[in-house]
Amino acid sequence: MSTPLKPTDQRLLRGADKREHILDAAAGLIGTIGYAAASTRAVAAEAGVPLSLVHYHFGSRGGLLAAVLERENARLLKRQRELFASSASLTERWREAAALLDDDLDSGYVRMLWELWAAGLSDAALAERWRESVNGWVDLLEETIDTWSRDHGVRLPLPAQALASLVAAVYQGIEVDLLASGGRDLRGHRELLAGIGDLIERYETLFGLTGNQA
Repeated sequence: MSTPLKPTDQRLLRGADKREHILDAAAGLIGTIGYAAASTRAVAAEAGVPLSLVHYHFGSRGGLLAAVLERENARLLKRQRELFASSASLTERWREAAALLDDDLDSGYVRMLWELWAAGLSDAALAERWRESVNGWVDLLEETIDTWSRDHGVRLPLPAQALASLVAAVYQGIEVDLLASGGRDLRGHRELLAGIGDLIERYETLFGLTGNQA
């Protein structure tokens, strides 16, 4: 959660800085107390700013929530793009990405993502923004898989788009299961992700692609 601003601090923040501070407060509230309790009034109180300032920057609660989703998603997509663009093997990149699941759970991002998905069930505009954000992940996975198979002349058992959708569905299923179970033991989920990593490693070994060649 963000620290409410003191009056002297508020004078130091201008424009984009205030907008980011409000987004920090909203993301913190959604990730800890949930979407339903994260009203614009609650966000303003958490940020230590006037309610009118929240509406000035975001127009409405829906606009604020969409902005939170887009910002947090953009941050993590940047992280994943940098990871997948590395010179490590695809196996190593997969395992590093799988290890980041704990970070995303601890940061509150996973809860925020699915809180906003739930809100989108009754808010068509928010639902569309949510789909756009998730599609960014699927597109990145498809691009990574397609580039790897094309660069190394590997014939995959399924098209890159289908494999990307499968991987996204696996992660989404794990996230929903963990949220619904209140923090169930992660061993089974880790074994699943590790097993997928083992399959990738078999492919890379079969085609002589182990090591920092991908």
